[in-house]
Amino acid sequence: MAPLNLDAKKYVISTAFAATLALTPVVGSSVLANAGEGSTEGDITYEESSLPEAQEEQSSEETPSATVNSSLVQQGDSGSEVENIQSSLHDQGYSSSNVDGIFGELTEQDVRDFQSDQGLQEDGIVGPATSDALGTPVESAPSSEEASESEASEDKATEETTENDIVIEEVSNDSGSEDNAGTQSGSVSGSDIVAAAESALGIPYQFGAYTPGESNPSALDSSGLINYTFDQVGIDVSRTHSQMWANDGVHVDSPSVGDVVFFEGTYDTAGASHSGIYIGNNQMIHASSGSGAMVVADMSVDYWQQHYLGAKSFN
Repeated sequence: MAPLNLDAKKYVISTAFAATLALTPVVGSSVLANAGEGSTEGDITYEESSLPEAQEEQSSEETPSATVNSSLVQQGDSGSEVENIQSSLHDQGYSSSNVDGIFGELTEQDVRDFQSDQGLQEDGIVGPATSDALGTPVESAPSSEEASESEASEDKATEETTENDIVIEEVSNDSGSEDNAGTQSGSVSGSDIVAAAESALGIPYQFGAYTPGESNPSALDSSGLINYTFDQVGIDVSRTHSQMWANDGVHVDSPSVGDVVFFEGTYDTAGASHSGIYIGNNQMIHASSGSGAMVVADMSVDYWQQHYLGAKSFN
């Protein structure tokens, strides 16, 4: 096992985007990996992560939008898509809010109640899984006019950290790797990759799920999440964590936004056994078997620190 050397180097996140993005733990399946007992201690909700703040900053900076379907409808949004969601909720008996096209607190509570009854992650956000269950597919991601600020994860990455924290340096992800990274697109950015992973939040976890190339999966496992994410941006990767670690992309000393972070020893197998999409701020998006869905995870908790293997860039 290759322990993470936290004393050798200290890095500082250098862009606003990296300082506010968050990551979630990814769980694999048998041949495909398993995150292991104790892995859910780092799982956090969307609201607790710094993804909402990152979305607000991205829109204000007028950055190019990702070429993937990264639709999320949430509190602060408005328009016809919100009205369709409210109408579907009313039809199914969730009628705390008016059908007015404004996603407020009452609409969010109706969504949470619906998600609870459907066995989905209760985050109050209408992503692909919730949208499918409602029968209201979301075609494009609306911009949030009044996105709420993240409370729990803000300012987690500081210049002075404890020796047990992974402090990441934000570096550019340029194409041109000499390693075997499959079919790649030179125009894919780290934010494109994160947007693709973010579109999977809330999709249920299922051992062995996902067939490469599937555009609207009903469930994913941990390596399936990685495959799904890179399929969305036109990059081919291997199916299992160990194959990705051995064959795809290029190894990096410290992960940047959009890189893949790998873990070992999460269950009884040699080598890489789990991975996630790094979104900055010591967070990742991963498939959590314990939480039962694609979620965001805090990598600074002891479990992920102890099992950290390394990072690779696939773009």
